[in-house]
Amino acid sequence: MIGDLLILALLWLLWCAGHSLLAAAAVKVCLRGLWPFSPACYRLFYNLAALLFLVPVLWWEAHVGGEKVLVWKGFGEGVRLLFWGIALVLAWGGTRAYGLRSFLGLDCLFSGKEEMLQRFRDDGVLAWTRHPWYLAGLLVLWGRDLTVAQLVTASLLSLYLILGAFLEERRLLALFGDAYEEYRRRVPMFIPRRRRSG
Repeated sequence: MIGDLLILALLWLLWCAGHSLLAAAAVKVCLRGLWPFSPACYRLFYNLAALLFLVPVLWWEAHVGGEKVLVWKGFGEGVRLLFWGIALVLAWGGTRAYGLRSFLGLDCLFSGKEEMLQRFRDDGVLAWTRHPWYLAGLLVLWGRDLTVAQLVTASLLSLYLILGAFLEERRLLALFGDAYEEYRRRVPMFIPRRRRSG
């Protein structure tokens, strides 16, 4: 079992490294030059590659299996449902703020160009938390009954999401400058709270 869990951890680390590597600006430029389709479709390629390489990791996690070691029951069941409800609201709010079609890379199929958000926004769910999708992911990861294998997955992916949020902050600061710095002072990174007006 320990060997299987170590393999699972290694698979997740490889997936996270590949996911981050494909998102790196230098790799994007290099691969876009080799990409036979419109450069705007890179995001679609990126998402499809992430899904494709996710399949063996999830298969191995299911193969490891095991009994549940973290079970939400009694009062915990209500907390679990609250986690999932909040995650749904955050995911929906993030979709409205960023545009799901753009995020998935489907814009290139309709308009032939990538139309990811390049203007600063702090409305809707973004007035409550700077990273609604990351927070939704964390709530989904921990808002379920977990086997030991799933506990390894939840732990590693939680670290990856938190690290990803910090790296995303650097990119957004470089992109939006003082406006984003002021936004960071007003709105928390994860735990939602409504900003005070004035």
